[in-house]
Amino acid sequence: RIQILFEKYYGIMIWFLLVGVVGFWYILVARVLRKYQPNPRITSTSKICSSPDCIRCCDFLKTLYSCEVTSKVKKLYGKYESVVIYKIEQRLTFDTSNLPASRRPNVCYLRDMCSESWHSKKQKYIQDIILDSYRTIKTELSSIMFLDGNNWCVESGNNGSWRKFFLYNQGKKIDKNCKEMPKTTHLIENLDTFMKGVVFGNAFISVLEPKSIITPHCGPTNLRVRCHIGLQIPEGKCNITVDGKTESWSQKECLLFDDSFLHSAQNLTDDSRIVLIIDLWHPNLTLTEIKVMQELFAVKDSDMDF
Repeated sequence: RIQILFEKYYGIMIWFLLVGVVGFWYILVARVLRKYQPNPRITSTSKICSSPDCIRCCDFLKTLYSCEVTSKVKKLYGKYESVVIYKIEQRLTFDTSNLPASRRPNVCYLRDMCSESWHSKKQKYIQDIILDSYRTIKTELSSIMFLDGNNWCVESGNNGSWRKFFLYNQGKKIDKNCKEMPKTTHLIENLDTFMKGVVFGNAFISVLEPKSIITPHCGPTNLRVRCHIGLQIPEGKCNITVDGKTESWSQKECLLFDDSFLHSAQNLTDDSRIVLIIDLWHPNLTLTEIKVMQELFAVKDSDMDF
């Protein structure tokens, strides 16, 4: 009987085996190539990056996380209130294709969240904590601006250039950069709403070069609010548009917005625009929901390799 079953399903088993082998070698080769590329993140501004380790841009990783999260959710029954897990299970989706183009995150979406795109008038206590250390951040900023290219990620194309100095990149702490800005790193890590250790959590210095445009796009999820702290803001046409509303950065001020909404930015001046960007948990999430999301989207050591 076992032999009959074996002969019946032999082809299917071979197919699954081949898929597993191909998937394994795809990941292995991609990571090896990643290590030996001199600057793997130089790409067009029409696409976020070309890294095989990026959950925003690699379809394979999106599919992998979708399967893993679906499995993880079911294991959390009993650890947290069943009603909380059930609601998350019903509300969380990785199929965002049917969402309106004005708010279509490219990884996952939690239904029944706040429909507001701008949050600058909220989370004032977080803004106060950040701005109390503004002078410290500016001092450390001056020390990193002329570091070599290995510390910076660059996106460039016909629309200009955008440089990023990551302290945290998709939940992974970038130790060599954090050592260059230790006090700023300490500040960020002590924010109780910072998305530390989560694949959607970033903290970085963002430099939008003169005559540059970041074309309209949506972020990966609506689980977060993105905070911009103005560090060097040139005068002139330099602004950000979120969900059709345009705001200008100001030095020593914070702009907070839900980047799952369609947004774009431009710096048409002759000077660089510099802001510190920090990803915070969305204020509409409860503490229990945040704990659940931290487990579902926890970064793995193998996710990123810097």
